[in-house]
Amino acid sequence: MSLNLSSSPYHIQKQETRSEVARCAARTLEHPFLLCNQVGGNDDLIFDGRSLIAWPDGKIIQAPAWKEGILIIDTDNQSGKFLSLNEQDVIECQIFEGDLPEHDRNSELLEAITVGIRDYCMKSGLQSVVLGMSGGIDSAVSAAVCARALGAENVIGISMPSRHSSKHSITDAEYTAKSLGIELLSMSIEKMHDSVESTLLFELNNGHSVAAENIQSRLRGMLVMGVANARGAMAIATGNKSELAMGYCTLYGDMAGGYSPLGDVWKTEVYELAKAINDEAKSSGLNPPINDSTMTKPPSAELAPNQTDQDSLPPYEVLDSILQLHMEEGLDSDAISGFTGLNISLIRDLLQRFANNEHKRWQMSPSPRVSKRAFGQGWRQPLAAKKD
Repeated sequence: MSLNLSSSPYHIQKQETRSEVARCAARTLEHPFLLCNQVGGNDDLIFDGRSLIAWPDGKIIQAPAWKEGILIIDTDNQSGKFLSLNEQDVIECQIFEGDLPEHDRNSELLEAITVGIRDYCMKSGLQSVVLGMSGGIDSAVSAAVCARALGAENVIGISMPSRHSSKHSITDAEYTAKSLGIELLSMSIEKMHDSVESTLLFELNNGHSVAAENIQSRLRGMLVMGVANARGAMAIATGNKSELAMGYCTLYGDMAGGYSPLGDVWKTEVYELAKAINDEAKSSGLNPPINDSTMTKPPSAELAPNQTDQDSLPPYEVLDSILQLHMEEGLDSDAISGFTGLNISLIRDLLQRFANNEHKRWQMSPSPRVSKRAFGQGWRQPLAAKKD
């Protein structure tokens, strides 16, 4: 019998790979192969547990995910049970001869991100977090994940309306905060915005229009950091992987923070996470914390009148499919066009924008890795490179 003490990092497709490796090792060695895997998070890496044993005949037993405990195996009778340390119960383990059962992808992602933020705070000696709440889907999901990981009493949200904020941006943030039971501060940025615009009047009138928009994001980042510093808490950046890929984020603004829970989650997956969060709340007899308005309104940074993300980006379903094939599968623009049938010019433009914004991603805070390839340690591209 062979035993492997493993720190096998998690990603959403890792279970299938790991079980096949164990089966191959058992067949090759001609005796049972045990893999004991770590549980928890370290920086951007997450470890899902799922310790397992494989026999040469292909049978396999796997421990539950995300649980610390002891897997007790009878190698002769090919049976086992799992003693959960946290829940203090015994789980009889099922033996599998073929593929392992598929997990619910959205619940799996939710648990992975929760473990990531919880362990990052615990190992860093942090008890509470602060984040901006705009009434949008990203901040709502980020707040819910933080409350799930740290407890609602340790999460502080800040509503920071400006002249461009819609009424629902305020009321939706209030609904989410109330449903989660977290503290919500209200700090208008209007007076600060006027003051900064007055100081930079000449530059803004004669410069690029995005400079005026970014002022609002940076004022909000300053307020989030100010509250976090005052309370000895950590600021949370709420951006998702799609936005970070396209540079649809502001350095020293919405990117300010010590951790980015959604930094490896595509925008389309954020909506699926929201559904999983609401389903979990309903199953516990609680109000779903993310309301219909947040789920259905067009995504917007609200940095200009009537602004939506799709003013400068294709629909997220299209964008995410292109970015995922490029980043996680390694396909170039020609291959992506052939695979998807999408316009080659659109794909090239998006991938060029993707490359042009690498400098922002070098400055992003750590995110829990949940995909085959995430920004951070697994993705380093040169900054000083000629852009086509």
